[in-house]
Amino acid sequence: MEHNFHETDDQLEQYALDRLPDADLPRLEEHLMTCAACRERLDEIGDFALGMHAAATPKTEWLGWLRRPAFSMALAFAALILVVGILSNGRVKFAPAVSLQLTAMRGEMPFTVPAREFDLTLSDGPREGGPFRVEVVNAMGVSMWTGLAESSPAGVRVMVMQRMTPGDYFVRLYTASGKMLREYGFRIRT
Repeated sequence: MEHNFHETDDQLEQYALDRLPDADLPRLEEHLMTCAACRERLDEIGDFALGMHAAATPKTEWLGWLRRPAFSMALAFAALILVVGILSNGRVKFAPAVSLQLTAMRGEMPFTVPAREFDLTLSDGPREGGPFRVEVVNAMGVSMWTGLAESSPAGVRVMVMQRMTPGDYFVRLYTASGKMLREYGFRIRT
C-alpha cells in the first residue's frame, strides 16, 4: 500500500524516545503498521538516537546492572548474609558487658574479652568534683569514645557504650577545662 504522506523525522524521533504525546500515538502506530518506509526510517532514527545517547552518557555504564531491582535486591541480600556470617562465625565474640577497675600505674595492663560496653571505674581518680571528660583511645591514639563522668567514693565511674575489638586501649581523664589528669590502660584479648 502506497502512502501520500509520511511521518516527519521529528515525530518518529519522539516516538523512538517514548516522548510522543499520547494523543498522537494511535495515528502514528497505525501508519507504521502499513508503511514500510516509515518503519525503516524509525529504525534508523532509533539507532541514531541510541548512539547519540550512548555517546553523551558518562562511561559509568558498568554500574548500570546495579539499577536493575532484582539484581540489586539479590546483591543486598547476599551482602547481608555475608555480614551476618562473618559476625556470627568470626573469631571475635562480644560479651554483653564487662566491668573493669583501672589504676593509673605503669606496668602490666588489666585485660578482658571483647564486649559491647565497658563499665570502667578509675579507682585512683578524683573522689569529688566533676564532671570529667573521659576519652578512650586505641594504641594508635585514635579516639574510640568520648563522654562525661562524675566522681564517686570508689573513683570516677564511666559506662563506655562502644564495641571494641582486641587490642590495647588507653582511658584519658580530663578536667572540664581540658587538662589531662590521668591515663589508664587496658587490653582486650580474644
